[in-house]
Amino acid sequence: MADDLIGKTIGGYEIQDVIGRGGMATVFRAHQVSMNRSVAVKVLPEQYVKDDTYIQRFNQEVAIVSKLEHRNIVPVHDYGEYNGQPYIVMRYMPGGSVDDLLKNGFIELEMVADIIEQIAPALDYAHSKHVLHRDLKPSNVLLDDDGGAYLTDFGIARVLGEAAPSGITTQGVVGTPSYMSPEQAQGMPLDGRSDIYALGVMLFELVTGRRPFESDTPYGIAVLQVTAPPPSPRSINPNLSFAIEEVIFKALRKKREERFPNAVALSEALKRAVNKPVMSMHDTQPGFQRPTAPTPIPEPTAPSPPPQQPVSAMPQQSYSVPLVPTMTPNPTNSGYSQGHTSVRRKPKTGNVWASAALGGLIGCGLLALVVLIVTIIVSNMNQRSNTTPTAQVQGPSTIDGSGDDQSGIIPTLDPTSAAARDNLVPGTATQEGTPAIAPVGVQSTQGVSATIAAIGGGIVYFDNRNSNYDIYKMDLTTGTETRLTTDEHVDDYPAVSPDGKTVVFQSDRDGDFDIYAMDIDGNNVRQLTNNTVLDNVPSWSPDGKQIIFSSDTRNDGTFDVYSMQPDGSGLQQIFSNSQRNSHPRYNPDMTELVFTTGTPRDSSKWEIGRYILASQAFTTLTNNDTRDRSPCFSPDGKQILFLTAAIGDHQALGDSALAVMNADGSDTKILYDGVGLEWGADYSPDGQYISFSTVAASTGRDEVFIMKADGSNIVQVTNQGGQSASWISK
Repeated sequence: MADDLIGKTIGGYEIQDVIGRGGMATVFRAHQVSMNRSVAVKVLPEQYVKDDTYIQRFNQEVAIVSKLEHRNIVPVHDYGEYNGQPYIVMRYMPGGSVDDLLKNGFIELEMVADIIEQIAPALDYAHSKHVLHRDLKPSNVLLDDDGGAYLTDFGIARVLGEAAPSGITTQGVVGTPSYMSPEQAQGMPLDGRSDIYALGVMLFELVTGRRPFESDTPYGIAVLQVTAPPPSPRSINPNLSFAIEEVIFKALRKKREERFPNAVALSEALKRAVNKPVMSMHDTQPGFQRPTAPTPIPEPTAPSPPPQQPVSAMPQQSYSVPLVPTMTPNPTNSGYSQGHTSVRRKPKTGNVWASAALGGLIGCGLLALVVLIVTIIVSNMNQRSNTTPTAQVQGPSTIDGSGDDQSGIIPTLDPTSAAARDNLVPGTATQEGTPAIAPVGVQSTQGVSATIAAIGGGIVYFDNRNSNYDIYKMDLTTGTETRLTTDEHVDDYPAVSPDGKTVVFQSDRDGDFDIYAMDIDGNNVRQLTNNTVLDNVPSWSPDGKQIIFSSDTRNDGTFDVYSMQPDGSGLQQIFSNSQRNSHPRYNPDMTELVFTTGTPRDSSKWEIGRYILASQAFTTLTNNDTRDRSPCFSPDGKQILFLTAAIGDHQALGDSALAVMNADGSDTKILYDGVGLEWGADYSPDGQYISFSTVAASTGRDEVFIMKADGSNIVQVTNQGGQSASWISK
């Protein structure tokens, strides 16, 4: 473990304590004996020293930062190796990170302008050296004890014009989804203006206390980066001037040519807006109605019943929503931090204007999406007139449960539970060509290990392959994968019925997300809801007689919980409280529901809600001022599995860890916390296993992993991409 280094001397540096843990390193405060000064020592954990991906990224950071000599870039003092573990010695920053400042809410404008003014020249300097940061965020801006701000963590930076270093995968999109530019989220070529967008996201967060886009999943956030306009910062913090809002909107333009040309230009515009705020004479966000007083929430309108005729399973000639490849989420704590700087900041306060503004924001977002869709229709029609698309996937893989072959796939996982650390099972990749994706009903075989085969049954999951989100099925006994959907629109978040015969899922085939169903073989696709609002994340009742889901009934970001029969009839609202309630799941005897609940568009304090159907009593099982989400009951009803950003002093390494608690909310604990963002978790029907998704180092994509219910024996199941798996009963 990393803590074992405390008290030891490596290369003349006495290790004193841990000051930060990130996605691929632990950072220590150390004493440099020769110069009698404090330094920060960044060490690659022992479990990654045989992983070429992490070694290359570690070496890449050294190579890049050693060439960047700027007063506002954290300098590297030394580089070495201790017992095979590489380390970097950097300047020690006692003031912590900008992310630490945000823990008490938004920051005063003068302080924000000062931070941006310092890091903007550093960012432009890096660009002048043809270096893109690609992961700019508050935790990667460190502070000294005199108000100085410094850029750090160039671990995933890229030198323009250079190919990726040998051994580093380029299949996934690297970066943190909340700060990704639209072009970065789509895997397009990047230039310095991508970092300008990230700086704009950070500016939005610093002056409002929240990020512009929030969603349950990394994929959801990335889609919003591409398709949705940012909310008005003034609807969140009414004290902001129109001039400051204009600066933020310009930095967050979807088209890079419409953003600031460089970071200093953004900084100078911000300084002018802060020092001489001027009321804008034109609307900075056309179509957005500025709130003048709180607006009452209208009465709920239930989702409309489906059309009488079932929807064909064949692809339809229609528009395509811009799609986002699976990205590689980086943990939010990738920089190091310790202590706190002496600054004045305003406490976080509630905002009654936000609710009134949300309706206008959603309307504006839909209008922008329609315009974007029309553009894509024309583009796609032109392309399809001359080309015939073919779908290709990566070669098949097997998973070797023996753990003897260390040359194969090693999942991007850093378990914190002793059981997980002791029983991590590496996979073994094979290279057997790139067969075409099989059409519906035709199966393509990929190998499977004895470990996975012994689990038995199957899983259904979704993935983005060849810029199309579809649903896939895998037989865990044979490793056979079948593509179930071929529609050109987004089909995702599948849930298998208890009898294993039907799959429900969400799809945007008619322009907004509705609930659909199909047979387990992909045939007989039918639409179950049909309305103009978002219906999402369906699941089944344990007896298979109901489907529950959440719906944005009022089209304002507040979601209600609904149920219906498997044919779409009998639609009824189960729960509504003017909050965002999503990911509903029944307990085994169908007396209770658990779901994610919290303020719309602010996921920082989402909690796990429980609703008792007979008494209609609602409580929150978690109340910890952190992000808890996506709960589900164990098959025996005794425990609830969920995702959390933190429990007590434990901060999730990738912004999300797997946690469990008793059904009454007691005895909450971390079950598994890897270096990436874990999500899409689900119990197997017998309760012995848990499936989840996280990024694999072998592919750079979200893959499906399976582990025992105690967090041990983790194995990688998919090797071509896999997200949010649902189990098929044996």
